[in-house]
Amino acid sequence: MREEPTERAAPLVWKGVNYDTGTDYSGAGSAPAPWPDDVVRRHMALIRAELHANSVTLLGTDVDRLTAYADFAAEAGLHVWLQPRLIEGDADATLAYLATAAEAAERLRGRHGAVDLNVGCELTVFASGLVPGDTYDERSAKLALPEWWPRMPEFSEKLNGFLARAVEVARARFGGRLTYGGALWEQVDWSEFDFVGQNYYRMAYNTEHYTDGLRAHLDHGKPLLITEFGCCAFEGGAAAGPTGYDIVDWSADPPVLNGPYVRAEQEQADYLTELLDLYEAHGVHGAYVYEFATSKPHSPDPARDLDMASFGLLKAVDGDWEQKEAFRAVSRRYGAG
Repeated sequence: MREEPTERAAPLVWKGVNYDTGTDYSGAGSAPAPWPDDVVRRHMALIRAELHANSVTLLGTDVDRLTAYADFAAEAGLHVWLQPRLIEGDADATLAYLATAAEAAERLRGRHGAVDLNVGCELTVFASGLVPGDTYDERSAKLALPEWWPRMPEFSEKLNGFLARAVEVARARFGGRLTYGGALWEQVDWSEFDFVGQNYYRMAYNTEHYTDGLRAHLDHGKPLLITEFGCCAFEGGAAAGPTGYDIVDWSADPPVLNGPYVRAEQEQADYLTELLDLYEAHGVHGAYVYEFATSKPHSPDPARDLDMASFGLLKAVDGDWEQKEAFRAVSRRYGAG
């Protein structure tokens, strides 16, 4: 084991946050706008002025909406990563969709300059045809079973074949820089990308080796972006990592939490601060908190406090938003940089 750095190697170049413009996880092809445009403009101003971020990843399914929100972000002084997400698309549909997004990104780059393109996210589960399964839920369930783990190299080989085509499509239409949002289980060939991009959540199973994994991603010799990291605001949320949203019973009307949980905003704040410190200590180029805000409402009734299952830095309260401890912690960290 190599010795841990004891101080920051360098400040993050990109201090970022993810912002969902409306992702359709059903595969139907569209999702409603999360908020009115005037609210989105307020959010972008808040991200720049009070969160002290200088970059935002805009993710979502509707390319026109991604483009509009990118204009809002650039006007607020933010660098933008555009990340189009088409759920359940096969290879041909996904590449055609990426071509449209790359052309839109190039127009944005012409207007604002500071725009780059993420060609996809965790495609082994979000796209069809790389891992057996008819739906995103089926593919995710398979990858959670140990008997499927020996096939991970096979799935990654298929993924890298697709990503080579995706890079070719993107570069033919977009003159900026490219990355990809790699999943924990994917072994990505980064040779044709400008940045290594890793969705790198810490949770119970990988805590002991999390730092070693971070070093492995840095060993590719390209600047590393942590394209997603975060946890939810309940006791045990840090250990749950990206699965924290599973504590909601969506079959109830209205939805409720599926058990007794204790709100723990400080646990979420500490998780983000610890990882930002770790990233800077190892010279990570940029980090993007998942995520800025969701519509899951906060309630004083613990059983109905769906915000406990939110990764958001803001909580939805009576039609408005309030800053959580995590927002204040990240704001202090980004501001200090």
